[in-house]
Order: sequence, then structure tokens, then C-alpha cells
Amino acid sequence: MSDVVSSAAQTRVRRATGLRTRDFGVLLAIFATVLLLMLVTGATGPLEAIAGVLAAAAVSAAYFVGSAVISPPDAETDGVAASLPPSPAISVIPLKSLPLPAFEIDLDGRIVAFNAEAEDVLRLDGRVRPRASTVIRSPVLLSAIDDAVRTPSDTPAAVDVEVGPDETWRAYLSRPPQAERILVVLEDLSPLRRAARSRSDFIANASHELRTPLTALSGFIETMRGPAKDDPESWGRFLDIMAIEAERMSRLIADLLSLSRIESSEQVAPRDRISLRDILRAGASALEGFAEDRGIRLNVVVPAEPLHVIGNYDELIQVVENLVSNAIKYSRPGGTVTVTVGTASDTQQGRATAAQAWPESDRMTLIQTVARVGTSDPAVWLRVEDEGPGIEREHLPRLGERFYRTDQSRGGKITGTGLGLAIVKHIMAHHRGGMAVETRLGQGTAFGVWMPAAKPEAAAS
Repeated sequence: MSDVVSSAAQTRVRRATGLRTRDFGVLLAIFATVLLLMLVTGATGPLEAIAGVLAAAAVSAAYFVGSAVISPPDAETDGVAASLPPSPAISVIPLKSLPLPAFEIDLDGRIVAFNAEAEDVLRLDGRVRPRASTVIRSPVLLSAIDDAVRTPSDTPAAVDVEVGPDETWRAYLSRPPQAERILVVLEDLSPLRRAARSRSDFIANASHELRTPLTALSGFIETMRGPAKDDPESWGRFLDIMAIEAERMSRLIADLLSLSRIESSEQVAPRDRISLRDILRAGASALEGFAEDRGIRLNVVVPAEPLHVIGNYDELIQVVENLVSNAIKYSRPGGTVTVTVGTASDTQQGRATAAQAWPESDRMTLIQTVARVGTSDPAVWLRVEDEGPGIEREHLPRLGERFYRTDQSRGGKITGTGLGLAIVKHIMAHHRGGMAVETRLGQGTAFGVWMPAAKPEAAAS
């Protein structure tokens, strides 16, 4: 860097010297020309002309040397000055170019500049040069701003601002020496904190759920090796229980892997054009034997039209199987599980048809349709009704939580991993759809899902 600066400075010195030499030559030539004209016209004699030229040369030389003394070229100083950035009081990059909320505060504590993101976060509502203390409610951030006003520093400061129980921001404050403004950039840490908390809860719950069948298996193995070692007649009962626990652990691991796979691909929109009618047929056929064993009548209303959607075949099969199997588990013996599917003019009508069919029922939307789906776009819906005991209203918000078993609210000892509805929620989020529940105590529960319908093939092409 210093070599580049030195070379540039030397070039500027040579250029300045050349310009002053040119000026010296022009001045001397003009003076000599005047004296020559005076000599030719007889206005002066030869000796006087020669003396005049020598005097002009002496004056020009004095000017040449004197100008160099007055403005001495300092190579390093000149080069460094040319490479210095603008004054820190002036914004080099416009705030609107920053992707994060950012604003500037002057030394009087007023917000003098901000981008659109910061205007939304701070809720400025068009106010001009408001005081930071009237807009910012965090004592921690206000204290950091006061510190930046009193003590500028080349090192930016960072403070965490707790806005609420589930909302955390990190504020980066920068005020270099000689700067007349403080730059504040905000970063939303809430998604990272929620993800970390969810990951921690998931690991804790998964460990607990896996420990239960493992403890049962270990206990029966120890019993068969010890007290029941010489009692082969009891081994059959022990082995049956061990098989049930092993199957439960296998289902739990399969659901965990399925949930992890769905979450990892949730941001990638599906692309396959598939028929929801075919999915309904395949999913219901796989559960006919399960319904028959429990004495449940499975009533599947299959439409004549294919009901095309853009989705993942295996994931939508899981939606049908999880919802129908849950309905079969919780229906009373001799009851009926009804599965219907259809189309709607838009997502709002699809939601109403899928989860608002019973009057005087308790309802809860478990996942909303994403905002980027057009409200006027056609939708396809699916509704699964059972004739079970229903769900108490206070338990509805927890449906879809990982490892939350609905038998805790519906009564009875229903085996399951507690991940079925969580898987359905993630699948519907992947398909830009929605999910809701409708229940009547003592009469039954219905789960409904809906998603955008596929555009006609002619329009899509």
C-alpha cells in the first residue's frame, strides 16, 4: 500500500514541476519579445535590452523557486489524504441499501435517518426527527446510545434487546471518533432463539419417549434372566409385551426420521402434479384392515374428478393415513369414520368446508394458509370425521405439538408416538396449505386440511 501511495505522489510532483517550468518559459519568452520589439523600433538600445532580459530571467527564476518553497509536495501526506474516506459524519452507504432495520441518531438523541425496515420496527408513522427516548422502550438500548454519545469508539457495540417473551433483537451501535451520528443496525434473533429452544425441547422429549420402551425391554429381559429364568410358561406373555414395546420404539424412530426429512425440505415447494382422489383411495385402502379389527366402519366418499394438486405423493399419503388412523383409534366401537374431499373456489371456502361444517362446535385453526397463496385461487380440501368422545376446548391449541398425545384429552389409553399431527402440520406447511380441527364433546371430532389446487394443464403450459 505504501509503495502505491509513494508512486502516485511522485507522479503528482513531476506533473507540478513540469507545469511551473512551462509557466517560467512562457513568462520569459513574452518579456524577451517585448524587449525585442522595443529594440527594433529604436525605443531602447542593445545594452538596455540585454539588461532587461537578464532582469526578467532573474524575476522568473525567483518565482519558480519561491513557488516550490511555498507549496512543498509531501508525497506520503498527499497520497494518504487522497485515499482517506469521507468524513464519518456523512453516510457513505444509503440506509435503504441495508437489508436489516437501520437508523441514525444525532448527538442530541434524535432519529435523523432510517430505512423502511426500521420505520416498521420502530413504528415511526411518519414522525420527523423524533427523540430516540420516545420511540425506543428498551433501557438497555437507550443506555448504549448514551454511551456512544459520550464515548465514540472504532469498535461497534452490541446489545441484546428483549422485546417480549418470544422476541429478541440484537442492536449494533457504531460511532467512530469525529462522527456526528450514531448508526444503529437491528437484527432479529427471535427465529434463532425459537429454533434453538425447539431443538432442545425436541431432543429432551425424544430422549424421554425412547427411554420408556427401552426401560420396559430391559426390565423384562432382566426378569427373564433372573426371577423368571425357570418359568418358561411366563415367557410368552413377556415376549408379547416386549414385541409391543419394540414395535412402539420402531414407530417412534420412523416418525422422527419422517419429521426430520419433511422439515429439511419444507422450504422447497413440491413440483409433481398428482391426484388427491388417487391418494385418498390408496390411503384408505391401507387402513381398511385396521378399521375392521377395531369394529369401525370406514366411509370414504371418493369423487369422480381427479382433484389435481401440486404436491409430494408420499407426504400426502401420510396426511391421509395419519388423520384416518387417528380417527379410527378414537372412534367408539361400532362407530363410523367419514372421509370426504372436494374443491372450493378459494382457500377461505376450502377452510370453511373442511373445518366448519358442524353448528355449535369448538374450532381451532392449527396452521394458516401462507400469505403468498392468492385468496382467489381454487383450493382442494379434505375432511376426516370420527365419532369419538371429542376434545375439550382448552386442549385444542396444543394439538399438533410434538409428542402431545390426544388421548390425554380424549380419555382412554391410545398407543401412539404423539408425532402424527405434527407431521401433518409440517406437510401442509410444505404444500402451502392449512389445517384446522372441529370438535363436539361426546359426539366426535373432525380434522380438515386444504391446499391450493393445481392449475389446468393447458393454462400451466
